[in-house]
Amino acid sequence: MADSVASATYTSVSVPHPTHRWTHMPDTGLTTEQKQKYDRDGWVVLPSLFTADECDGLIQHMDAVHAGHIAIERFVPPAEGADHLIDADQCHIHDPVCRDFMLHPKLRAPLRDALDGDEPEGIKSHYWWKGSQWSQGWHCDGTALPECIGVWIALVDVDETIGTLALQTGGHRRRILHHDDLRPGKWAGHRTHSGDPELRARLREEIFGENEAAGLEQVHIVAKKGTAVIFDGYLWHRGVMGSDPGAFRQVYACHCIPASFTQWPHVLWERIDFDGIKRWSTGDEQTPAARHNARLPRHPAMEFSASSKDPSLLPTRKDAPLQILSVDQAQDMDLRGFTVIEDAFSATEIGELRDQIDRLSPGSVTVEPSAVARSFCGGSFFQKVCHDVLNCDGVRLFDHRVECRKPGVDAGTAFHQDIAQVFVEPLQYLTCWIALDDADEISGCPWFVPELFRRGPLRHEVDESTGDLATNDLRSDDAVCVQLQKGSVALYWSLTPHRIGANDTNKPGLAYICQYAPDGYDDRIWDNTANSGQGGPMAADAARPVVDEARNFMVLPGLERQ
Repeated sequence: MADSVASATYTSVSVPHPTHRWTHMPDTGLTTEQKQKYDRDGWVVLPSLFTADECDGLIQHMDAVHAGHIAIERFVPPAEGADHLIDADQCHIHDPVCRDFMLHPKLRAPLRDALDGDEPEGIKSHYWWKGSQWSQGWHCDGTALPECIGVWIALVDVDETIGTLALQTGGHRRRILHHDDLRPGKWAGHRTHSGDPELRARLREEIFGENEAAGLEQVHIVAKKGTAVIFDGYLWHRGVMGSDPGAFRQVYACHCIPASFTQWPHVLWERIDFDGIKRWSTGDEQTPAARHNARLPRHPAMEFSASSKDPSLLPTRKDAPLQILSVDQAQDMDLRGFTVIEDAFSATEIGELRDQIDRLSPGSVTVEPSAVARSFCGGSFFQKVCHDVLNCDGVRLFDHRVECRKPGVDAGTAFHQDIAQVFVEPLQYLTCWIALDDADEISGCPWFVPELFRRGPLRHEVDESTGDLATNDLRSDDAVCVQLQKGSVALYWSLTPHRIGANDTNKPGLAYICQYAPDGYDDRIWDNTANSGQGGPMAADAARPVVDEARNFMVLPGLERQ
């Protein structure tokens, strides 16, 4: 398709460059004519929105970043003598200069007008030193980033010699390729900007061809330094390689979404408003506590993890029949972050398990690698649970232990996420809390904050009263008390904030904890003991095997092992 489209006719649109030194003031929005054009065509040009000094300042800053003179987290400058990099994605996350430019006051009013009065929130950025071959395919940003609006800022004069931007006028008002259109079968439920690539290619060619047949015009932008192009996220567009493939073409592209948008799927991506306030949110939080928690700071390990740029959540199994969960239970895991399987084990099975634990670890809350782990944690029940919940090829036992709620002594735990104890990628591993005794509000049972797992890892601090890690400033007004009869199992994500209540009875209560993670997980990212207990990146010399094959054995084999 790309070859046939590349030969199609187009119109070069030259943007007038005022002879006087004129710039939009921060509160200057779209004119009536500009708004009408944007609504009709899906794009509008704002000439000289930025001054030459502003453009040159960003170019000089990014050149210094590229050269290694300014260090930016997660950016690795090329080695001496290597080719110049083409681009830097999501640079606003770690670079305050790029973040400030994405949220420049001059952009706020025009974007707000294009969004029909809604406030914009920044969600993505991309700096280009050069044009690239991979950006040449026609695409709609709104497919990956629903309801977004794009801003393409020429930091130098752009034309067809150094490369520019091509747009298909008016496609945003025709058939749209939506986010979930690319997520059938195994892709269903994935809260990520990826999708079925073969289906994407077919639908792209089909829809773009329909637009061409309807006579939609292609335009190539020719503009002076400082020009900004605002375009609808559902408008088909692509980068155009210049006739000089070695030419530099510095461009900064950003994407925003409406603040009122309540179905934002990338819930681990930060949404930043033009006042600099961040939230990690679908936008559909229903209660004051949920809206408060959407602005809690995230775990600092996210700055050092592979998930910092485009993090996403793992859904429950969609491409095969569920083996043990009901559809409602799978939905609970996807939306609330926890569910319960009642009476998963009989009284006889629980009695036998307790006998084995007592023989192997009398009086201890730690269970060493043993036949107990192999037979129980690796048994048929948990194999089916891992198949349904973790939805991946290859699952290992991550950890297992006995939890004892001592009567009248243990105050219970503070609200926390399991991932704060050991930071792991992929971000979601599974915890199974098996009640070896009845667990209720009096004897101590789990409490879960629903939906908040979608925020991802939260920052934790040491709770001085218990010495345990606890979430900062979390509001638990919405927390759900989950009472369990002996033999029942609570399932929850490592990202689900929870606590275990105090035991106010006169006898101890036991639970067995099994945790599972996708094969290939990495737990060597964050060291909670670094910096005098404040935490920090795992030291490079702290090399150790990720897994202990005896303890972290395979529960579900990967495809290569089958």
